[in-house]
Amino acid sequence: MQYIISDTHFNHEKILYFDQSRADSLKKLGIDPTIENMDTYLEKVWNNTVHNTDTVYFLGDLGMFRKKQDFVAQLTRLNGQKVFFKGNHDHSDQLKAALKTPETNIVAVVETAKALKINGIHVWLSHYAIDLPYPILSLHGHIHEAEYRHPGMVNLSLDSAYMQTRPFGVPISFDELTPLLTERLAEITTLYQVESDNKRYDRFIERAFDETITLNKPTATQRHQLALLVDYLNTNDLTFTHVLDKFNIPNENKILSQAEKEQVTLTGFEFEKTTGLTGDKGKKND
Repeated sequence: MQYIISDTHFNHEKILYFDQSRADSLKKLGIDPTIENMDTYLEKVWNNTVHNTDTVYFLGDLGMFRKKQDFVAQLTRLNGQKVFFKGNHDHSDQLKAALKTPETNIVAVVETAKALKINGIHVWLSHYAIDLPYPILSLHGHIHEAEYRHPGMVNLSLDSAYMQTRPFGVPISFDELTPLLTERLAEITTLYQVESDNKRYDRFIERAFDETITLNKPTATQRHQLALLVDYLNTNDLTFTHVLDKFNIPNENKILSQAEKEQVTLTGFEFEKTTGLTGDKGKKND
């Protein structure tokens, strides 16, 4: 069997304060939420689920250990062949020591990310949340209870909303995870198709009405909304002036007060003109 889990945070005294859902999960199990009880429980449910012949893709942040010997000892007590993705709390010297200790059963350490297929679905595994282009799903940890709204981001921190729908702290198998991945893939496929159709439409409007649709760093939605507006105005022989009149927006040049001008970020040219300074070109090292 193959499993994934992230962010156990063994021996991390403040984690029960930072992640209230973790403390609540322990309380629901009738466990007093102390760090000692959490460590004992997480180790127990890991080993009750994972056998030594199984593989665990651990997405980082094993725990808080001052001594590398303690880090190695914790890994040794956990069943399974481990593919370890380095998290922000995992120190390089600890991982090097673990690699030199056969009893930890670490088969690989991944410093950044790794592409993988889970039952035919392309995924990208990393400790950190990485937004990826269609159709690759990003499986990550790191953000605990927080969630990114994009359906292509799958948070597998043991405190995440999805993992909280399961028995607390139990690694999830590839087979159990597959229905969620299938659902998310279908969702991003639909969004991708809609966005692609919108872009085709936007280009059609630009060509049909000789309008260049530009905004300062627009989102795809904003750009498409502007295309819809241009289409409507041209189809009904209207102009932007009609829109201003409709909403009683004065069609006049804006004159900024001195206070307003000071709030506006200076361009590079204005900065140099105002201050007499130029950009830092760096210093030569002789």
